[in-house]
Amino acid sequence: MRLFDILRSRARIDLRTVVVLLIMAAISTTMVLVVVNLASEQAQSGEVSPRLMSLMGISLLGFIWAQHKADVLVSAEVERILHELRTRLFDRVRKSGPEVLESVGQGPVQAAMTQEMQTISNALPMMLNGVQQLVLIVFVSLYLAWLSLFAFVIVGVLAVLAVGIHLHRVRRINSATRAAVEDEGKLFGGLSDLLDGFKEVKMNNLRRDALLAQLNERSGRARDTKSATKTQWSRETASIQLAFYFMMAAMVFIVPNFTTDYHDVAVQTATATLFLLGPIGSTIMAVPSFNDADAAISKITELETRLGEALEQQRAETGAEADEALAGSSQRFQDIQEIALKDVRFTYPGPTGGFGVGPLNARYKSGEITFITGGNGSGKSTIIALLTGLRPVDSGEIMVNGHAVPVEKLQDYRDRFATVLSGYHLFGELYGIDPIDPERVDDLIRQMEVDHKVTLEGNAFSTTALSQGQRKRLALIAAQLEEKPILVLDEWAADQDPHFRAVFYEELLPSLREQGKILICVTHDDRWFHIADRIYHVRDGQFDEVRE
Repeated sequence: MRLFDILRSRARIDLRTVVVLLIMAAISTTMVLVVVNLASEQAQSGEVSPRLMSLMGISLLGFIWAQHKADVLVSAEVERILHELRTRLFDRVRKSGPEVLESVGQGPVQAAMTQEMQTISNALPMMLNGVQQLVLIVFVSLYLAWLSLFAFVIVGVLAVLAVGIHLHRVRRINSATRAAVEDEGKLFGGLSDLLDGFKEVKMNNLRRDALLAQLNERSGRARDTKSATKTQWSRETASIQLAFYFMMAAMVFIVPNFTTDYHDVAVQTATATLFLLGPIGSTIMAVPSFNDADAAISKITELETRLGEALEQQRAETGAEADEALAGSSQRFQDIQEIALKDVRFTYPGPTGGFGVGPLNARYKSGEITFITGGNGSGKSTIIALLTGLRPVDSGEIMVNGHAVPVEKLQDYRDRFATVLSGYHLFGELYGIDPIDPERVDDLIRQMEVDHKVTLEGNAFSTTALSQGQRKRLALIAAQLEEKPILVLDEWAADQDPHFRAVFYEELLPSLREQGKILICVTHDDRWFHIADRIYHVRDGQFDEVRE
């Protein structure tokens, strides 16, 4: 079981200590049962023993202390291990290039970080309780065997039969539960289509009717599957309770027929048998939680392995990790006057060779505005990814101030860029900008003409629930606050209204050029081509026209 392997290999606490605590809790609980039986005998003669009362108090205190100590130790350790797993995944994602995340997929990463981690954390209390109850069953069974060996055998046989039948049925229930989860997943996927494609649904009655029919079908299937699962669980719970009642009946109707001295301990054995019902039920109910947690840890470790293998392949292909950065900054990147692409080539991997760009030769200079133009699918976004170091080149060199950028310095090189790329993510908080000048932020917000909707609150924007064009303005504010020497904007003006599009080309870009920045803009707005100092037009992955 991977869960036990993880605990055994990564735990910093001595698991033997936990075992001792669980045994101590079980012994204390068993002592409570023994004291109750002894006190019952005395009560029949009207006696109350102070010694038994003291022993009861000591047993209860021992149980509470041992159980609490074990819970705290294991809970803290498991959460620490989960934190360690999360940070390891964070680090591997950080080191990954775009091709690694594309091969692994964002869905498994998000599921591992959230759903699987939560499953393990939530299952822990039930699992620990199940283990503790299992230890308790052992000690109470030993006490029952001491009272009556025959009663112990009868209870043991009935318990093994009941648990075996239950676990066999649980496998079928778990299969039905997985089917219900799958049906719900499909239902949520259709719901995303309804919400994300709301406009498209409103525009087409046929599409709307087909989508709603599918949602109704999936909802009905999820309803039927979950109803059947709950019915099976209800039937199974009743069956287990019935088995427990058979155990009690056996103590009263069967065992006395095969022993001669059973009447002396009949009450004690019945009490011990009754005492076993709760621990056996708790142990059985912990099995699904254990299975869920073990499956979750398996998915996490498999994802970690996949990311590790993808990173190894990335390292073999590029010569270094995409996010490998040496301590400190390279002097050649301190005062960047020019970036150049020299015979740069790149091809997406594929069985017969994917789309490629190059050879690319271009220059981008400080205090200049460079436009990159071209049709959809021409390779502009790929060129930007190569230029910014998001993808390592297959051949050729990226030059900074006449010096080639080595692979191990790609992160240092990337740190000189501020970007608002296609498919950008707008962070609500201004991460990595310290200290923040509130007055400058307010000036930029006014300059971007969103001051009537957004303010700075601490180190975050008051809201990001804006139109696409306004969100891009906030992204450009964050990019300017980074104070990087190079600014890359991919189709930034495409979502702006005509007024602010003119402001961008005629005011913002010239102002940024005067600051000495290297400005690189992907654009189709030929009306403002005269603003640019140079223009590169891309066709089929190459610069086929240059205006300088």
